Amino acid sequence: MKIRIATRGSKLSLIQTRIVMDMIRKVEPNVQFEIITVRTTGDVVQDKPLYAIGVKGIFEKEVNIALLRNEADIAVHSLKDLPSEISPGLVIAGFSPRDPPYDVLVVKDGDPDSILSLPSGARVGTSSVRRKAFLLNIRRDLNIDVIRGNVDTRVNKLIRGDYNAIVIAEAGLVRLFDDLKNLKIKYTRIAPDILPPAPGQGIIAVVAREKDTNIIDLLEKASDPKAKAEALAERAFLRAVGGGCHVPVGGVAIHIDDGMEFIAGIASIDGTRKRIIRIRGSSDNPQELGIKAANELLKQWNMKTANSYM
Repeated sequence: MKIRIATRGSKLSLIQTRIVMDMIRKVEPNVQFEIITVRTTGDVVQDKPLYAIGVKGIFEKEVNIALLRNEADIAVHSLKDLPSEISPGLVIAGFSPRDPPYDVLVVKDGDPDSILSLPSGARVGTSSVRRKAFLLNIRRDLNIDVIRGNVDTRVNKLIRGDYNAIVIAEAGLVRLFDDLKNLKIKYTRIAPDILPPAPGQGIIAVVAREKDTNIIDLLEKASDPKAKAEALAERAFLRAVGGGCHVPVGGVAIHIDDGMEFIAGIASIDGTRKRIIRIRGSSDNPQELGIKAANELLKQWNMKTANSYM
């Protein structure tokens, strides 16, 4: 059996592709792979923040087109990059074990390594509206500036002094550890009730054509069940809240004991207002928990918004 894999060509994307290949080999040892690299809008347009590009799925669309054109059999993505609805005829069929879903503050060795300890006026790099809004809620005196590029590119911009700190996904650092371990940097995890992660962060998603039931069955067998349940909860949350890369909203589902906790938050663009909620539920129906979290967050946000004008 041979499977053609569409993916972006960055170091991180290729590492994630190898993770998916290893997942599949555990259930189908004799499978062969062909990797097809695709340049996306997000890779090409590097001079604008993500929200200013004006295209949904800027890291996803062109990769999935390879499936629709029958140029590939599956596509590998960071789940957080997939919009709440993907192209008709495609399904998310595979889910990797989850790396840490949190955001981290990265600084050079010897520099202050927490949001509260950064000097006033420090330049902090991020391309995310969500991260900017929640950071401003904590520290209005920081300069939150746009930074673009792959994870290794962003880290190198930090090292050469373009920024005092950057905020990125912890999962990217974990997966790129071998490439970054000799660099003089350190990072601190940001708690989800301070900066709620992007839904799906830390999970690698595999997209397939709806009609390719044999590949879907294979990916189902290869998937991590806990990551899948958390992904389903967060995707349901994302659809219900109506969020995307242009909205300062985040949410993460975490398995606890025999259930699941959902932490979610929303903030105003300028960071002046924020609301964080925590709810618990069963992991047997993760979509229900995600929808419940979205409804509760929007309810509290709308009440807070109304009260702020009274």
